Amino acid sequence: MVAIHALTRIAEGAVLAGTCALAFFVPRIADACGASLPELRESVPADGDTYPANAALLFWGEAISVDKVTVTVDGEPAALVAFDGGLAPLMVQVEPEPLPGQKVVVAGEFCAEGDNCAASITFTAGEPDFVAPAPIVEASFFAVFEHAPFSYSNGCTQFEAAQAMYVHLEQAAPAAGEALVLFQVTWKPGEEVDANSIRLTARGVTPTTIESVALPAEHFGSADVRTDVCLEVVARDAAGNEAPPFELCPPCFMRSDDTPLPSASTAPPEPVWTEADAVPGSACALATETSGEESTSGEEPTGGEAPTSGATGETGETGPQEETSDSATGGEDGPEKGCACDSDGAGGPGSLLLLALGLVGVRRRR
Repeated sequence: MVAIHALTRIAEGAVLAGTCALAFFVPRIADACGASLPELRESVPADGDTYPANAALLFWGEAISVDKVTVTVDGEPAALVAFDGGLAPLMVQVEPEPLPGQKVVVAGEFCAEGDNCAASITFTAGEPDFVAPAPIVEASFFAVFEHAPFSYSNGCTQFEAAQAMYVHLEQAAPAAGEALVLFQVTWKPGEEVDANSIRLTARGVTPTTIESVALPAEHFGSADVRTDVCLEVVARDAAGNEAPPFELCPPCFMRSDDTPLPSASTAPPEPVWTEADAVPGSACALATETSGEESTSGEEPTGGEAPTSGATGETGETGPQEETSDSATGGEDGPEKGCACDSDGAGGPGSLLLLALGLVGVRRRR
């Protein structure tokens, strides 16, 4: 029990760090009906960074473009060329590609209209990155919280949120000088299911990435979350490297709680999961069952490895939500399914043990 409590403390600290690192921007105050003014909020690389020479530059903001932006490499004019990666609202590459050690300056007016987005970003070109991200499938999972409805405002749209989904993604610790890793998480309900699709993009800046989303009560429609929802996950980086896709299903944890919640613009805080919340048949349920048993032969109890499930199913086109992914799964060449489990630092001891082991798993090497 002492060892389990120690691992609990380690897991809590690791997930807290990952959660804090994910707070990468806060939307500015909007004008009437939620329409935001043109604004450049953030860029990757940031000013002063060293960044792979072959990686795309990523920008987040409102109504931004590079039409009035110039770039120089060691003082010589270069060009910004559109990069269609789907990882950020605006992506460009520097051409010709800078050499490692050269100074790149991107400066100008980033607003498509007006003059509210003047910025200058200087970075040093690093060694090219040709290594794919290394997600740890066995330590990744998602959980669902069915809570009391509350009013949710998203721009000009207002709806009633009654569910929240929390996606936990693990990877080898990002190394200095590597291209930014982004996880794209999608769900496409089959044609026979009356439900809305899901598409999330989360930045993997730490070993643990947690992405949460508030959903209306009818989002999953006739789909049973415990059996019909498999999230497809693809880890890509800004240099164009991609890891093999994998699936997460079923959810590791689910809980229903009718306690009233205040109105908000985000999903409620993730619950403190317990063994009672583990979904039957999931790796979390298997982990809590095996980790609590003592061996009669004197051997250590099992629970250090989380099982994965079988073949993938084919997904269909649907979903009025923002957009859907172009990828689909099916057949023998479909993505690997990762139904592994850990928790956000507050789950049962078996799941926390898996998290601690997962965090020291495969490392991404150059």
